[in-house]
Amino acid sequence: MESIKRVAIGLFSILLFIFGLQLLGESTQAVTDVLEPVIEALLTGDLSSLGAGWFLAYLVLTGATSAALGISFLESGLITVSNTYMMVSGARLGAAFIIVFIGFLEYVRGKNSDLRDSCSIGILQFLTTYLIYIPAVILGYLGLRWLDLSFLEVEAPAALNYSIDMIFRPMIELLESVAPSSILFLLSIVVLVASLKMFDAAFKGISEEKFRSKYLRFQLSNKWVSFGLGGLITLVTTSVALSVGIIVPLYNRGYFKRKEILPYLMGANLTTMISSVIAATVIGSATGMKAVLVLTLSLLICTITALVFYDSSYKLIQKVFNGIMMEDKYLTIFVLILVVMPLALIVIF
Repeated sequence: MESIKRVAIGLFSILLFIFGLQLLGESTQAVTDVLEPVIEALLTGDLSSLGAGWFLAYLVLTGATSAALGISFLESGLITVSNTYMMVSGARLGAAFIIVFIGFLEYVRGKNSDLRDSCSIGILQFLTTYLIYIPAVILGYLGLRWLDLSFLEVEAPAALNYSIDMIFRPMIELLESVAPSSILFLLSIVVLVASLKMFDAAFKGISEEKFRSKYLRFQLSNKWVSFGLGGLITLVTTSVALSVGIIVPLYNRGYFKRKEILPYLMGANLTTMISSVIAATVIGSATGMKAVLVLTLSLLICTITALVFYDSSYKLIQKVFNGIMMEDKYLTIFVLILVVMPLALIVIF
C-alpha cells in the first residue's frame, strides 16, 4: 500500500510539472511586454545569462525551474539561443551548489555543530559536477557559435503535443479567464517548484536497504557500472535530488567509498538534463531543444573523458576537496564566493 501511494504521488507530481511547464509557456508569451525591459537590463550578454540561470537556481532551490524559464524566454523571443544555452548551463551550476548552501545554512542555524561535516557530501557533489560542467559548457558554447547544429532542433511528435493540450488546455484557459497573465506567470513558477518538491518527498528514503547489499557494493566498485546506475536512476526518476539522496546516507554510513560514488554522481549529473529536455518538449521550443541537446552532448563527451582518465580526475577532486575542507574559514570563504559569483556575472557582464 505504501509503494502504491508513493507511485501515485510521484505520477501526480509529474503531471503537475508538465502542467506548470504548459502554464509557464503560455503566461510568458502573454507577459512579454512586461518582461522585455527587465530581461534586456539584466541579460546583456551570454555571461550575464549564465549568472542569471545560476542565481535563479539558488532562489527557487532547483535547476529545472531555472532552465525551464530560460527555454520559455527563448520561445517568447526575449533572449537568443546562446543566452538560453547559458541560462540552462547556469541552472545546472546553481543546482550543484544548492546542497552545499543548505548544509552551510544548517550549520549557521545550529542544526549541525560541525561545518565541514554538514557540507561534506555537498562539496563532493559540487566538485564532481564542476569538473565536468565547466569544460562542457565551454565546449558546447563554442560548438553552438561555430558549427551548424540545426539538426538538433528537434520538435516533439504532433500526437504528443495534441495529447498534452487536450489534458491541460481546459484548465489553463479557465485560469486565463479569471487571473491576469502576470499572476499566472508567477503561479507557473510556484507549480514547477512544488511539483519537484512533491516528487522528491514522495520517494524520500526509499530503497536504502536494497542498496546496502554486498552485490551492489561490488558493482559500484566498477566505475562504468557506478556511472550507469547513477545515470539510470536519475533518468527514470527525472530527479537528481532523489538519485543522490539515495546514495548520500549510505556514503555517510560508510557503505561506499568516495572513489566509488564519484562515477555515480557523474551519471546523475548527466541524465538530470532529462528535465530540460522535457521542458523544451512541453513548451514546444525546437531551438530550446537544440540548446539543451548541445549541452547534453558536451556533458557526455566530458564525462566519458573524465571516466577514461578516472584516476587523474579523482586525484584532482580529492586534492581540491581536501584544500577546501582543511579549515572552517576556507570552507566559509568558498561558500561566500560562490554565492556572490553569479551576481557578479549579472552586474559586470
